[in-house]
Amino acid sequence: MRWLANTLARSGLLAGDIDYHLVRGSMVIIFLFFGYQKWFGYEAQVLVPYISNGPLIFWLYPVFGTQGASWFLGVSEWLFCVLLFLGFWNKRLGVCGAIGSCITFIATVTIIPFMPDGWATSAGGFPAMDGNVLFLMKDVVLLAASVYLLKQDLVRVSLDAKHGGKSDFLIQRLLKLAADLGLLRDDLDYNLLRASMVMIFAFFGYTKWHPYAAQELIPFISNGPLISWMYPAFGIRGATRFLGGSEWTILALLYAGFWDKRLGALGAAGSTAAFVCTATIIPFMPDGWAASAGGFPAMAGNVPFLMKDLVLLAVSIYLLKQDLLRVSQLSIGDSGRDWAGGSVRAHSDGPRALSGD
Repeated sequence: MRWLANTLARSGLLAGDIDYHLVRGSMVIIFLFFGYQKWFGYEAQVLVPYISNGPLIFWLYPVFGTQGASWFLGVSEWLFCVLLFLGFWNKRLGVCGAIGSCITFIATVTIIPFMPDGWATSAGGFPAMDGNVLFLMKDVVLLAASVYLLKQDLVRVSLDAKHGGKSDFLIQRLLKLAADLGLLRDDLDYNLLRASMVMIFAFFGYTKWHPYAAQELIPFISNGPLISWMYPAFGIRGATRFLGGSEWTILALLYAGFWDKRLGALGAAGSTAAFVCTATIIPFMPDGWAASAGGFPAMAGNVPFLMKDLVLLAVSIYLLKQDLLRVSQLSIGDSGRDWAGGSVRAHSDGPRALSGD
């Protein structure tokens, strides 16, 4: 464990805001790519089962029509992309982007219970995911990442105002609301991100014990530069079971990390390795870019499913850093802020800033 911490410290991973920037950057990429594909007719058809069964977005079709609803989502996603990107420098705009991101993924996550044929009947139904539910389940992590960015940016704005920066009524109201909702509590975002990753490994690990998942994984494993060796080594079913066992091991370690940060760090290291493997499949996935829309960067086929793993990878790195800091009891100063506690720690400056003390 000490060797891992020292190695990552030398790499710069444990310094400054790198995990925060990685999460923000991955979310910018998600909105950039997903927003782009919504300008094309093929994506408008792909969206039909999602919008039709979305309890918070079904109204888009009566208002805008099939293509218009896709364009509306494209405009919204690119707006949030720009705001999140500008949030690298302007935290007030970052807050606006994070709010939009939260709304987006609340809307998508709430589709899961209403999605037809979302649970594999051949595996007994729930919790064996199938069809579009597989694609939507990752949005649980994207929602947690959005909440993380919202809290981080709100606290930074609060600290800036406390140290003589500009303050405004809207931000103060948002800070007050976030405090009332408990969003500014220490480690809320850290625990929320951990819980979302535990859920991902629980559900995806479970699917891999069933034959239908072995068939669905063939294009991923076959084209994975870091995992293609599994088929010669284990066969189709064996490779799937190997992945299921690995994912449940990571699940157990991440879950234990709520109490034991050493185990949590091991789980986060495993999670990081897992999503490095899946993210590297993207350039090698056949038919991953829509020819009808001119190819790259218009995603198609399995690439949209894999693209979300960029956020899951960033979250895994965040958890790895935070657990190692806790294990090593490292405190890295950044403008008077303590990072050993996970998220931005202002020694209770945030709540005092809300009350004006």
